[in-house]
Amino acid sequence: MKIKFGTSGWRAIMGDQFTFSNVKIVTQAIAEYLKKNGGRKVIVARDTRFMTENYAQLVAEVLAANGIKVLMPENPTPTPVVSYAIRHYKLDGGINITASHNPPEYCGIKFNPSDGSPAPTEVTSEIEKLIEKIDERKIPLMNLREASSKDLFEIIDPKPDYFKALSELIDIERIKSAGLRVIADLLYGSSIGYLDDLCQMICSDLDIVHNYRNPYFGGGRPEPDETRLLEFSSRIKNLNWDVLISTDGDADRFGILDNNGEFVKPNEIIALLAYHLYKNKGKTGPVARTIATSHAVDAVAHTFKQKVLETPVGFKFLATVLMSENAVIAGEESGGLSIANHVPEKDGILACLLVLEMIAYEKRSLSEIRKQFEKEYGKFNNTRIDIDFQSDEEKKQFLDKFKNIEDYLVNLKIVDEDSVDGIRYFFDKDGSWLLVRPSGTEPIVRIYLESRDLQTLQVMLSAVRKISRYAE
Repeated sequence: MKIKFGTSGWRAIMGDQFTFSNVKIVTQAIAEYLKKNGGRKVIVARDTRFMTENYAQLVAEVLAANGIKVLMPENPTPTPVVSYAIRHYKLDGGINITASHNPPEYCGIKFNPSDGSPAPTEVTSEIEKLIEKIDERKIPLMNLREASSKDLFEIIDPKPDYFKALSELIDIERIKSAGLRVIADLLYGSSIGYLDDLCQMICSDLDIVHNYRNPYFGGGRPEPDETRLLEFSSRIKNLNWDVLISTDGDADRFGILDNNGEFVKPNEIIALLAYHLYKNKGKTGPVARTIATSHAVDAVAHTFKQKVLETPVGFKFLATVLMSENAVIAGEESGGLSIANHVPEKDGILACLLVLEMIAYEKRSLSEIRKQFEKEYGKFNNTRIDIDFQSDEEKKQFLDKFKNIEDYLVNLKIVDEDSVDGIRYFFDKDGSWLLVRPSGTEPIVRIYLESRDLQTLQVMLSAVRKISRYAE
């Protein structure tokens, strides 16, 4: 069995590939990578999934036995906080036991090197090679009591420093003075004790939901998408809440409902926040987005005469741009973003606070902000289709069909194409494009589509359905 790291760490089903045995092997490989690169101190954290405290303890025991000091938060910890702690405490890396937004039967390991970013491909490839050479029987373990006595284990609380860092990026006083009424859905995840505590300090009225540990996440994926959040739509409208903010299982993704109870796609939020950062906060510099993200943010950047930087899917690629180009905002359509002078890792907590800050600056509702944006920039119609596959062969056959997509299109011609990440086509109408690529974290293929014209989007969707026999 090969252990592979995807776009954001290693994830597998518990009891199948995600076992104590494999966790030991992966941790030993990371330990050997760290030692080879002079690493001596790391943070080890976890989310709220089943048995993550047990996995985290095992990870710490392996690292300590390798002479690597472990700093461990006592409670479940958001991925962006792990990234912040690495940079703030000048650590050599961090491990978070999390499967992020994956279904509850999954668990995973995210590794961030010393710059706090998601481990780049060259790092994970090296770890994968080390994994293949490890004999589990020879992996050392050190009891944490012994590790503590040898100064190889310490309990820490990174929350106060992380909150202080956010307060230097976000205009907390302006949000307070706006008197916002906010629903915060924590989705049973690791933003518990973080997003709720922050909102209690800055919101005029607050309704906190799903703010306790439930390893089954209420019976679904801990992902703040439209399906999950729309249960609150009528409550927002009927009780005059200003906004609903939410984060996923490890708090690196965000989800938003406006004051009308409408789900606001991350694609739209990224563009709105770019506009806010340029217009209201006077920021200068490029925007960065993944290949699968809406070009709405491009339109904003062009207005302010700033560059657009495009990367493959995966925040590890955006992290590089954040650090090297000091991008004002870097975002991806799946609900991840960060900003300049913050962590090179997606931060759902920061994203939620930025939305509150934008509403406070604009002094109008989120629905009105959205209408004004559409009036200025027009409509960007986009959608994503996810299709499950049982085998790699099925996936390959499906992807091959898209090489002949023009046979299925009506009154729409391909004007350009590339294979930067999957297969992407640009069409001759309305700024339309389509991308098909296999997920790096789940056994599915994702198809992304965008057009300025709704009818053109329907033509593309029809072609996709013909190819895949997929019906929404």
